[in-house]
Amino acid sequence: MPFTLVQLETFRKLAELGNFSRAAAALHVTQPAVTQQVQALQEHFGVRLVDIVKRRPVLTDAGQFLAARSATLLRGVEALERDMREFAAVERGTLRLGATLTIGAYVLPRLLAAYRRKHPAICVEVEVANTAAMTQLVRGGALGLALVEGKVDGDDLESLPFADDELVLVVPAAGHRFSRRRTVAPRDLLDLDFVSREPGSGTRDFPLEVLGREGFTPRIVLELPSGEAVAQGVAAGLGVAFLSRLVVEAQVALGTLRIVGIEGLRLQRSFKLVRLRAHTPAPAARAFSAIVLAATAPPGRDHGRGVVDRRAGRVSERGEGRKK
Repeated sequence: MPFTLVQLETFRKLAELGNFSRAAAALHVTQPAVTQQVQALQEHFGVRLVDIVKRRPVLTDAGQFLAARSATLLRGVEALERDMREFAAVERGTLRLGATLTIGAYVLPRLLAAYRRKHPAICVEVEVANTAAMTQLVRGGALGLALVEGKVDGDDLESLPFADDELVLVVPAAGHRFSRRRTVAPRDLLDLDFVSREPGSGTRDFPLEVLGREGFTPRIVLELPSGEAVAQGVAAGLGVAFLSRLVVEAQVALGTLRIVGIEGLRLQRSFKLVRLRAHTPAPAARAFSAIVLAATAPPGRDHGRGVVDRRAGRVSERGEGRKK
């Protein structure tokens, strides 16, 4: 039989107090129980740990060695218990999460600010990549959860919508034949050059899927690694693009890009929280998920701070964002 932590704690208390009765009182056990635990340790290690001199326990050399090592080990155990209590109470630990580029740049910072106000001691580590990379990292266990906007396949993953986002057609504010148009028909897109994100990005895959159902495949002439880079490419006259309204609203306000509506077509998608179905989330991840998913609660409720506006993809500090 291996020795137990109870036996080590009993022996440490005996070594500290130098008396069986006082050790028993301190541990709230009987004196025979203390004697039994010490004898069990002696039998386990095969050495004598205590000599009785004038009816008092005196540690042998082996006993002194075990007492010193036990004190170190038990301090580590006490620290572990404290750490686990703090971990369970979201007072200690690390939150590892992923986000796609659009969410990471325009939604995640406000969510993390709300989270940090509630759990300031949690260390947050964020990895940003496209939807395909995020789902792979969640599946492999490298991330506990991820926030994505692309399509998520597989019964092993739980995908929970938390905000809505709209993709819009953007063109240069000047110099393009659509720069002065408010809307265009889908057929008007047939001969356009498109700038796009890379394969695996939800910003690329979603409009391709929707337009494919309309019998139209955009002619992509340039791929760039971020929505901001795509927007800059459009502003420079390299083509047109489908981008999140969140990404382009600043450049539209500055007058470098223009949003053009597509008649009869609206590219509405959901931001989603993705995690493994069979995995029990860490308390830090569960607390963050609660903040994110507060946006999916029924309208009219006060969800508190850190709520995401489902229509605009924004965080509302007081839960006052309009929700769908």
